[in-house]
Amino acid sequence: MNNTWKTLSALNVNDDKEKKGRFDYLSWADAWKHVQNNVKNASYEILEDLVYPDNSREVRCSVTIDGATHTMWLAVMDNMNRAIKNPDARAINDARMRCFVKAIAMHGLGLYIYQGEDLPDAPEEKSKKKKPEIDVSVHPQEIEEPEEPKEGWRLLYHNGEFKDILSTAGMFTSELVKMVKLYQEKKRPKKQQLEIVMANFESLDKLGETARYTVEIGLKDLLGLDDLSKDALDFEWNKLQKQVK
Repeated sequence: MNNTWKTLSALNVNDDKEKKGRFDYLSWADAWKHVQNNVKNASYEILEDLVYPDNSREVRCSVTIDGATHTMWLAVMDNMNRAIKNPDARAINDARMRCFVKAIAMHGLGLYIYQGEDLPDAPEEKSKKKKPEIDVSVHPQEIEEPEEPKEGWRLLYHNGEFKDILSTAGMFTSELVKMVKLYQEKKRPKKQQLEIVMANFESLDKLGETARYTVEIGLKDLLGLDDLSKDALDFEWNKLQKQVK
């Protein structure tokens, strides 16, 4: 655990937490205040927006704290968390600031809010099970049929076992796209990249329309596919399987 994560994840920001509809959130001003009060060096960068074919928009932001950088993305949404087509300047600005806070949360600050919990883990509770890090050293030779997770969102990383990740659909989609990118960086065969998506297809099918649309765009672009249906994935996988033989 790095010092930045240890410091920021232990902070209780409930006094600054606000509610918008049924969702809790931390304002960008309060988030930046806590960052500045607790770390040595911090900076941020608003990245270029991504505009989808239906004219909805995704904003992106990077936050660097003490040399570590995390980048996050967020759809421009209305108060019902539905993507807005042709968003105005106010909606885009609001989304950028929410994305800014989301990127800060990746460094540890207020992350428990996204997990739906009331308080951060107490520092003295060292016996808690550590969440596994992504490891691409082992890959399943075949896709198994694992048991359904009991609660929250899970990502099937390896060998048919569910590994805990943050229990929100949004973080599930982020981790899945991140996993495919990591496979590509490690120069894993495309067949294996398809397998990790196929292993999570049932969870993808449960996403809301907006979240599913966003992750499908990202995965189709990464995998070079026009369609992300089950039949299309099976067809592409079988084609690659024949090439291997």
